[in-house]
Amino acid sequence: MARRGVSSRRCRSSGRVRLRAMRDRPPSRACLRHVLLVAGLTALTGPGAQAQGVPIFDPAQAAEQARQLAERLQDEALQIGKGDQRVRIEDIKRAQLEQLDAIIEGGTISSQSMTSTIQSLEAGQGTETDAARVYPDSETSLPARQLFGDARQNIEEIIIQGARDTYHHPGVARAGLSPVQWRALLQALIWQESRFNPAAESPVGAYGLTQIMPGTASDLGIDPAWRTDPLVQVQGGGRYLARRLDQLGGDIILALAAYNAGLGRVQHYGGVPPFAETQNYVQIIPRKYNDYLRLIGGEDALGTISAVHMANAELGLRGMAAIGYAEAGHANIRRAAERLAAIVTQVGQGEDWAEAQALNTYARAEIGRLLVLSMRMQAARAQPLSAEQLMVIAQMADEKRFSDLTLEEF
Repeated sequence: MARRGVSSRRCRSSGRVRLRAMRDRPPSRACLRHVLLVAGLTALTGPGAQAQGVPIFDPAQAAEQARQLAERLQDEALQIGKGDQRVRIEDIKRAQLEQLDAIIEGGTISSQSMTSTIQSLEAGQGTETDAARVYPDSETSLPARQLFGDARQNIEEIIIQGARDTYHHPGVARAGLSPVQWRALLQALIWQESRFNPAAESPVGAYGLTQIMPGTASDLGIDPAWRTDPLVQVQGGGRYLARRLDQLGGDIILALAAYNAGLGRVQHYGGVPPFAETQNYVQIIPRKYNDYLRLIGGEDALGTISAVHMANAELGLRGMAAIGYAEAGHANIRRAAERLAAIVTQVGQGEDWAEAQALNTYARAEIGRLLVLSMRMQAARAQPLSAEQLMVIAQMADEKRFSDLTLEEF
């Protein structure tokens, strides 16, 4: 009996150790199954299964309790599986975040470095390839204003301004001309010299609306602007005629003869030189002057030039502007190509892929800028083409009017 007592105490002591250990760590899957099995067997043989010490077995109750036990075991396995799955998902998330952090760290350029890079790219290889020069926000050149400007002047407005700018000359006052008369005289001279074509050029080299010779342009201080600026052509011609008026005592006929043949020849012959061209010149311009004087109601009056001559002048204005715009545009496209080549070269020399990606993005933007330049060139090319069509239409309308033989009723 004493030995059984010792054994019993030992078992109870061992049981306490096991219970304390179970409290210190979570039960394992096998342990849980064991507990559920014991609980199930206890339920099968519990108080309800005995009566007065005689075991009573109820098959239906046993089957139900077995089914419940199986469901508990299945649910336990399911919960354990879900827990394992959550652990795996968390591990995957953690690994993904670590990879993303590495990508972000490797693909991030500091704001200071990015600003410095952009400034360097915008500056290009020097002043010639500076982005502000190659891709200006707004075009202010004369050809651009003549082609696309909202307030660009037509030929009549240019003549009005040129007459106003040169009216203060002493020769005009010496001839006793009013602002309207001075404008009419200049307009008649331009009609005779170029038919209002700013790009007209004679076989001997006279150029522009007022057909100024290169040497005269240098003397007047308008070279080379007179080659591309119609207003400078009018101003130069007005100054030259006013100077001859001043030198010849305000005599309009002699001043016109000197404009055509030269002052020395007028002085040599003591009047209009006996050249057919000059003799015709000093007769046609006064007639045209009188025609315009009847049409011009004020020094700023518009609508005094025929539609055909206006269309011809517009073709000359747009054609000359398109040539100037194309020259500047081709130079800009060359500079843009140099900029793009420098950027592409830098892409392969970057220290990391983030810098290469940034340079690649900038190169794409540079290509977009190039496309804008190309579209502007195409728009400039279309301007003289449309002006040419307008001139053809104006000529056809004039010919139709001339061939109209309808008799007016009196």
